[in-house]
Amino acid sequence: MKSIQEVMNQQFTMNILDEYDCEDCGESGVRLVEMPIMGGPEKGKLERFTLGCKCQDKPIELAVVQNEHKAKMNRAKEVFDQNSLVNQSLLKATFENFYPTSAELDRARKDVFAFVKEFDPTAGNNLLLTGTYGTGKSHLSFSAAKKLIEVGHTALFLSVPKLLTKIKDTYNSKAQFSENDLLDYIANVDLLVLDDLGAEYTNLKNDGDNWTWTKLFEVIDSRSGKSTIYTTNLSAPELEAKVNPRNFSRMMENTTIVKMFGRDYRKKDF
Repeated sequence: MKSIQEVMNQQFTMNILDEYDCEDCGESGVRLVEMPIMGGPEKGKLERFTLGCKCQDKPIELAVVQNEHKAKMNRAKEVFDQNSLVNQSLLKATFENFYPTSAELDRARKDVFAFVKEFDPTAGNNLLLTGTYGTGKSHLSFSAAKKLIEVGHTALFLSVPKLLTKIKDTYNSKAQFSENDLLDYIANVDLLVLDDLGAEYTNLKNDGDNWTWTKLFEVIDSRSGKSTIYTTNLSAPELEAKVNPRNFSRMMENTTIVKMFGRDYRKKDF
């Protein structure tokens, strides 16, 4: 009479038919084996299996990657919607509903759209949209952030005056998150938009203890190697004086200037 172990060994007999290196997944020592079905109506029927090859796992891996990508996009959009500091009038802004009133503004739209189309989150390229009031700088920069969110990047749109207020709010003991949490997220998004730079309050009477300049430096410096879009209504000399030469020098690194001068679009019907 056979022992249980002998029966088990007999039942699990495996014949190795071939052994090879798979060119598709790169695994070596892949085995083509033949084994009997252990139970059911087809018990004893010989079936062939591939052991050690990862090709069969590829559809599953692809589905996991696709689901993770979709989840990342949803999370990015949720964070963008919850944390971007933006006026309500901008929420529907897109490249499609930006109507330039001059050839220069049309070029600006094309330049910003090209920036989005060629976007590389590791390149650290920046834009500075500069020009008069109401020419669509915020519209285009918000559209850029939204478009990048749609293709799976992370982005944040922050009005600089509102950002500084938001940082001060974290000093409250009842704040939902800390200053470090806020600055850490700002530092790591693929694209940051700093809108209306130069409109923030600065205490120019006390250069040695200027809180605004310090916080701007922390934000701008943390974006080294990442992409940022700045918008301002100020000229270069005015902006440099407003944010201080050190901050101005840092923000101009790898930065392309896009000029947007023209009549106030918001007053077109007045």
